[in-house]
Order: sequence, then C-alpha cells, then structure tokens
Amino acid sequence: MRLRNILTVAACVALTSGAFGQRGKLSVGDPAPGLDIDTWVKGEETTIESGKVYVIEFWATWCPPCRKSIPLLTALQEQYEDAGLVIIGISDEEVGTVRPFVDKMGKRMNYIVATDRRKATDRAWSKRAGLKGIPAVFIVDRDSKVAYIGNPLAADFDSVLSRVMRGRYNPELEKQAASVLQAARRARKVKNWRMAERHFNEVIDLDARVFAEIALEKFEMLLDDMGERDKAYRFAQQDLIGNLFSNDPGALRMLAVKIATDPKFAADPDRELQDMDVALEAAEASLRVAGRDDPESLATLAMVYYHLQDVQQAIELQTQAYFIASPRHKPRYKRVLGSYQQAVDRVTTNSGTD
Repeated sequence: MRLRNILTVAACVALTSGAFGQRGKLSVGDPAPGLDIDTWVKGEETTIESGKVYVIEFWATWCPPCRKSIPLLTALQEQYEDAGLVIIGISDEEVGTVRPFVDKMGKRMNYIVATDRRKATDRAWSKRAGLKGIPAVFIVDRDSKVAYIGNPLAADFDSVLSRVMRGRYNPELEKQAASVLQAARRARKVKNWRMAERHFNEVIDLDARVFAEIALEKFEMLLDDMGERDKAYRFAQQDLIGNLFSNDPGALRMLAVKIATDPKFAADPDRELQDMDVALEAAEASLRVAGRDDPESLATLAMVYYHLQDVQQAIELQTQAYFIASPRHKPRYKRVLGSYQQAVDRVTTNSGTD
C-alpha cells in the first residue's frame, strides 16, 4: 500500500513538471514553455495564447545591457502593439527591488514587467535553451512556437521580429532554403543568369509568403542586372501580382514601393527601369485585398500617385489613411501628408513668381 502511494505521488510530480516545461533542450521551432510568475509588476496578468506574438525577455535592474534594451523594447511595443505584439520583461529579483525601478522608468519602460517565481520561468526558458547571460530574449510566433532565441541587442533580433510580425518568418524553411539561396546569389554575382533564376525559383516555390523578399530580389536581377525590362515586368504582373502575391497585400505593397522608390530605379535618367503603371497596379491590388480600411495600403497607393505627380490624389488618399490610422501611428501619416502638401505649396509659389 505504501509503495502504491509513493508511485502515485511520483506520477503526479512527473505530470506537473511536464505540464509546465518539457525536459530537454529548448530550440527554435519548439512549443513555447509556460510562465510561472510571482508578481505582475506592470501590466495585467498574461498567458501565452495563439494569434499573438510575444517577446519574453529575462533581465535585471543591476544589468547595464538590460538598461540599454529597455527603450528598444518600449519602441517595439509601441510600433507593433496594434499588430498583436506583447512584450514581457521577467526578472528573478525580489519585487521590492523591481517595482521601484519600474516606477522610476515610467513610460520609458512601457511594456509588461513581472518577477519570476523561484526562477522557474528562467529554468524553463533560458536554462533549457543553454543561455547563461542577460538580457536573454525569446520571440514566440502566432502559433505559440519559439521563433528566436538570443539577445535583444543582437543585429538580427529586429529583423526576425519584423518578419514574425508580418508572417514572413519560418526558421525551418529558411534553413532548408539557405544553401539554395547562397547558390542563387553566387550565380547572380558571376552573371550565370540561368542558374540564378533556377535557384531563386526553387526558394520562392517553397513558400511565396515567407520568401516574398526573395521574389523581389529576382525581379531586381531581371530588371537591373540582366536588363530584361519586359521579362522583369512580365514576372511582376503575371507571376507576382497575378499569382504569388495575389492574396498578400503586404507583398503587393513591397512591390509597389520597390518600383516607385528604389534608388537604382529612380536614379535612371530615362526612367526605363521604372514602370509606374505596374507600381500602381500592385498598390491598387493591395488595397483591394486588404480593404479600404487598411491605412498602409491607402498610404502606399498615395505614395505611388505622388510619384506619378498626381499630388492632389496622393493628398486625398493619405488623408484617408491618416484618419483611419490608430492614434499612436497618426504622427507618421501626418508627416507624410505634410510633405505632400508642401509639394503643392512649392508648385503654387513657383507658379506665382513666374
């Protein structure tokens, strides 16, 4: 009887520890562990749920690099909050140490802050991942999987977070594509166009959403490196706008912006590298897919009209984008709107002096 009780207790302990954090190394692609929090110092109690992106940072008040990461994380929280980003800073210090520090920081530390319960969360995340120092940061994607493990001050952190927020990051596919992409770029460098195209196509075919920027890289190669203008814009219209990007407003916006503003194309004195009609087609398709309540697509279309020198139409669309945008993003839209209005004022002033 006593042996049965011991076995029952052992089984319960095993189940409890398994529910919180699995044994073994924590790697990119694994399900995110749970959070075992002692005190929520700033912000509401939070759990990791699907559909949102999380940045989990382990930090301490005494850590100088951690203090450098605080304003960066605050800026990222403000930038991506509307898109579903939740940043949580976790310290293993006593709440009596953490709270005064956070209160003093005020809005400069404007994200959720918590204290760990007996370092349980740190063990489930940092220790399992093999991290030994702080700040240590994890990105959790919308499927509640770990997408990044590292340092918030590292050069690649912002890039990965940006792609996770836009649904353009898949570490498994990127690992699979790495050697092929290197081969494509080597072939491009030595002007082996047939091989470069083939390898670029292999990467794009893996997932056009994840590798949308690679599709734009191929477009640039066709247009600028190879001088195949007709082929490049046929690829843009038929393959990208008409197929691969047809349901991806973000990729359509990227294509429109590239054609209209890429310095390589804009610097061409004869404008032979720019086909603004295709840029307009991409921008209109983005707005059609995203809907007229999407400020980014409205602003992209406004930008294209501005470069088409239809400044009044650009002002009208940018004004719509400004009114639809969230309060925290309105200043950015207003600055662009102001630049368009200044362009009209300059034209008016010059006309009056002629």
